[in-house]
Amino acid sequence: LINGRGERFMAARHPLAELAPRDIVARGVFAEIAAGRGAFLDARQALGARFATKFRTVHASCIAAGIDPTTQPIPIAPAAHYHMGGIAVDDRGRSSIDGLWAGGEVSSTGAHGANRLASNSLLEAVVYAARIADDIAGRTTPSPARLADVATPRGGASDAAAVNRLRTLMSAHVGVIRNGDGLADAVRSFAALEREATSIAVGNMATAALLVAASAWNRRESRGAHFRSDHAADVPALAQRTTTTLAAVREIADSLSERPTPRTAQPMIA
Repeated sequence: LINGRGERFMAARHPLAELAPRDIVARGVFAEIAAGRGAFLDARQALGARFATKFRTVHASCIAAGIDPTTQPIPIAPAAHYHMGGIAVDDRGRSSIDGLWAGGEVSSTGAHGANRLASNSLLEAVVYAARIADDIAGRTTPSPARLADVATPRGGASDAAAVNRLRTLMSAHVGVIRNGDGLADAVRSFAALEREATSIAVGNMATAALLVAASAWNRRESRGAHFRSDHAADVPALAQRTTTTLAAVREIADSLSERPTPRTAQPMIA
């Protein structure tokens, strides 16, 4: 990994450089981009002319974008893994709603820890898919329990401006580097977007964003992909999964709405 100056920036951040834990590499890439130096994957020496045969799909994507990875570094950016949880399930994939099972990245099993790693997620999906299939087999599936009616009109058109605002807030305040003020601002905004949503799609997006942001605001430490610049150290007592409900995060949103909004709520660079 190099920046626009050709410097290997990860060597100064961790003894393992590019092989450091995923969250540390993501923050390193984020910091270089935020500083205006850019971040690139340089495979010219390691692969060179072999790139096309070793990584055909990546090579084709690069060529389509006007980049020749055999002679040019590839621009990169970190992907924000917003949460490591999901729907609470037991060891058979059963949720709290009779007749509803959940597996893979939509579920919270604890298998992937504080850094969502592709290999862990794949193994988790395979294991829980088999467990869920075994649990369903031979059962008479009951009719799903009726959920409370959703107040949001079902026929409303998706509001592009609301979706863009939600995505912008998630990237700015709930992304790779977080802080309390930014998360509080995001929680207030997502609660308002949820209340004002004119479509089911936007309402659901705002609800999911609110759950993630409020949970991140409530966890006052840094652990894996959850990094808070105002609480940069991990807290051993918090080394466990936590659970929440939509009612609980709405209470957090209500309490934050009663507080004065700070003048700035910008993400800080570590």
